[in-house]
Amino acid sequence: MSFLYGWAMVLAVSAIVPIVLHFRKRQTDRRVAFPALRYLTRAEDARSRSLVASDILLLAVRIGLILALALAAAGPLLGRGGARDHPPTDVALIVDNSASVGRLTENGFLFDDLVSRAQEALEVASPEDRIWLFPSVGEPLATGVSRDRAIEALATLQITDGAADLVQTVARASATLPADGERQREVQLVSDLQAAGLTTHIEYEGDTAPIIAYVPLPPVEANAALAALELTGGTTVPSGIGHGVTVRTELKGGEELSPGETVTDADIRIDIDGRVVGASRAPWGASSTLGLPELGIGPHVGQVEVSAAGSRADDIRYFSMRVVAPPTIDFEGPEDSFIRIGIQTLIQAGRLGSSSRASIVVLEGDAAQGASWPEVSTLILVPPSDPIDLPAFNQRLSVLGLDIQAHLDPAHGDLGFEESTATFSLSGVRVRSRYLLRSGGGPANVDTTLLTNEDGEPWLVRKRQGERLILLVASPFTSEAIDLPSHPTMIPFLEALLVYWSHFSSWPPSDFEAGSTIPLPRWVNEIIAPNGSTRPVAKGTVYSPSMAGVYTAHGVNPDGAYRETQFAVNVPAIEIDPTPLPRADLASMFPGRTVFTAGPKGDSWTTTVFRARRGRDITIGLLVVTLALVAIELFLATPGRSGQSTEDGETAQARSESRSGASS
Repeated sequence: MSFLYGWAMVLAVSAIVPIVLHFRKRQTDRRVAFPALRYLTRAEDARSRSLVASDILLLAVRIGLILALALAAAGPLLGRGGARDHPPTDVALIVDNSASVGRLTENGFLFDDLVSRAQEALEVASPEDRIWLFPSVGEPLATGVSRDRAIEALATLQITDGAADLVQTVARASATLPADGERQREVQLVSDLQAAGLTTHIEYEGDTAPIIAYVPLPPVEANAALAALELTGGTTVPSGIGHGVTVRTELKGGEELSPGETVTDADIRIDIDGRVVGASRAPWGASSTLGLPELGIGPHVGQVEVSAAGSRADDIRYFSMRVVAPPTIDFEGPEDSFIRIGIQTLIQAGRLGSSSRASIVVLEGDAAQGASWPEVSTLILVPPSDPIDLPAFNQRLSVLGLDIQAHLDPAHGDLGFEESTATFSLSGVRVRSRYLLRSGGGPANVDTTLLTNEDGEPWLVRKRQGERLILLVASPFTSEAIDLPSHPTMIPFLEALLVYWSHFSSWPPSDFEAGSTIPLPRWVNEIIAPNGSTRPVAKGTVYSPSMAGVYTAHGVNPDGAYRETQFAVNVPAIEIDPTPLPRADLASMFPGRTVFTAGPKGDSWTTTVFRARRGRDITIGLLVVTLALVAIELFLATPGRSGQSTEDGETAQARSESRSGASS
């Protein structure tokens, strides 16, 4: 047994008061020397013996009453008690609201079940507890609040399409709890314990707060999902060029298939601008490309959907794209240049536009010493084949404001290219002569390295200079320097160089993941979410969307021109596999911490939370005993009740005997 207020046991000392009063009781009887009263004396002696027994009982009741009151005031605690019988505790309650908890269970959505478990934990909290409520995706909903306010905050929690890093969330929640040593500390984790969300390793030095984790039932049905989506032409494509969408499906988690059981193929459908434009069927786990129809110039939004199974959030992936007019090209260089021939081929095929006012200028060799081209949005610079012209080429780079210089490569060799994300392959293309691109003796200061040689040196780089893009190639386009001019990849390479890499399609470069931090362009000042809600944003800030869909960004250019663009947000690929981490492996993810697990059935969760117990409070029982003792004390202390009948009978008998003795 323990006590909440041990100092109150000092009140038990007052039990000595009735003992002192009992022994200080004086004899008030007066002796009368009269022989005829000897029978009355005998009756009085019998009555005295009865009164002594009654007084001792009354004394014991009063002592017991004082002791019971002292014990009740001390707050006695008996045994270990239940979840409600815990000392004041600071609790970090983490509720998983990532995309993976959106799967169906026997009783509905798993997210609703997790919220119910969190509600149960709050219901067994005491008014003295302080609660910190953390979602796995998003900012804290409550910090250091009472149980009732935490319940109100929990009601506002919503599921998201983001990914959870449970180890990081636990570390953040633990660090938030005060560590003054005056109160108990505890972390309660209510999650699906998805293995993909438990991969980070963090050392918890000095943190001893236990972790109580709820373990739900594992998924029975496999989760069918679209794992990836890629626009073959990028987010900005010229009109008149065939393009499409490449998607990959996955079937993850769930119970093993029975012998002979098969899984049907995935039905894939593509919508764009609100209408169905294509459909196909492919085996699960395979990639397939769906072609897009000819689209008009301007923005377009679409989605690809797969037949539903398991979690619904990852059955759809969104995309946005902008169709622009084909770029117009001006080439300045040798008449017999391979680049000139390739450009003419692309113009004849309708892949490039022809106009007196070019948007892209390609400068090869000595032509790089020409004018400054103030109206051109993109410059592509190809170095000279003769090293004698290299100083003049570097001078042109300085005039353009680039801090990049081309240097002779002392180690001439035969090099290939690293694998790139381009739609064409440079396999088999060898580089025998190149320049090293440097900035102040170190690596080139560029925005993007588009192609790299197999030794890690950049070969094609992109740099933004004000409102202009500059692309710089490291090798001259001659047969002696590189195999590309005579290789079948030459035309696809030029198309990528002139169409996809040479415009301001760097934002958005592709779709984003829900829950990620998106750096916005400086001109954006307002975001419209897929549900129609509008949120103003500061220029140059970041934005973290929680739901999948297509967002619209509004803003104004520095010149006052209105701008608008769309960007797509999708469920992170790691969320498609609902396979939970085995219960036995959970403790290994939190080294140095004590981890308890509970669930999924019965009341094991509510009996496991609040590990620090202080016993069951028996104050109410002691108060009931006290009231009973008060009733007994009143009965015993009431005048005329204790020994009254005995006194009357014995006195009457004595008086009768006295009269008979006197007559004799």
